[in-house]
Amino acid sequence: MNPGDQQSRTLAEYREFLPPPPLADHFLCFWTQTVVGPQGAYEHRVLPDACIDIVLVNDEPPMVVGPWTVPFLAQLPVGTSITGARLHPGRASSLLGMPASELLNQSIPIAAVKGVMQNIRLEKVIEQPNSTARRSILGQVLVASMKQYAPLDQAVLAGIQWLSLRPRGRIEQLSRWIGISERQLHRRFTAAIGYSPKTFQSVLRFQRLLKTARETGAERSLADLAASVGYADQAHMTREVHRLANLRPTVLLRSTESTLQMSDLFKN
Repeated sequence: MNPGDQQSRTLAEYREFLPPPPLADHFLCFWTQTVVGPQGAYEHRVLPDACIDIVLVNDEPPMVVGPWTVPFLAQLPVGTSITGARLHPGRASSLLGMPASELLNQSIPIAAVKGVMQNIRLEKVIEQPNSTARRSILGQVLVASMKQYAPLDQAVLAGIQWLSLRPRGRIEQLSRWIGISERQLHRRFTAAIGYSPKTFQSVLRFQRLLKTARETGAERSLADLAASVGYADQAHMTREVHRLANLRPTVLLRSTESTLQMSDLFKN
């Protein structure tokens, strides 16, 4: 591709930032995305990552983007500027005042949530002139609201860590380890994350695949990648990638990065 071709393309500039230290227990990262180019729109493929995001697009009312179990495509016109705050898996309901399952596979206006967000003045964020200022003010208003956050479900947080360390772990083993029934475990995961521990394990394994492939993919076969992140075999990986991304692994892995890059769930 020559420089002229590159300049004529519509591109998205995406960056992630550490959240302010007081927010680190709840927020994985803050992020910005800006669409640049001569004209047209950028097609952004959003993939499941077990997270819930607070998203501000241009001057539109802020939204909450829930946990997804399927991919979706967002059409972003040139000039679109997005500021987002991504919550750690399992920690959004303490801020939003509603079960994460009510946000499954959908986006809703922040005005529709029931918790702390009702009292956060995000108008101050929208008024800022650029993404840097928006990110700064967003951090300030979220820090100011921290005393109102509801308690986190510590059993679910422990279960998340257990599953992150055991990609092939069985849910009945997790249930015995935590000391609650599988039915109760399913209910509490669904309330905190948006779906069952089994689905969370599948999404986490998928995100681990994206991260591992980006770091070492050129040196490894698909079969080796599949085994290293916890799939039963390459065919299992292919089925899961198609379900969660609607792409073949050879297409997905050469162009997509994990959205859990800043998470500690892969540090094992």
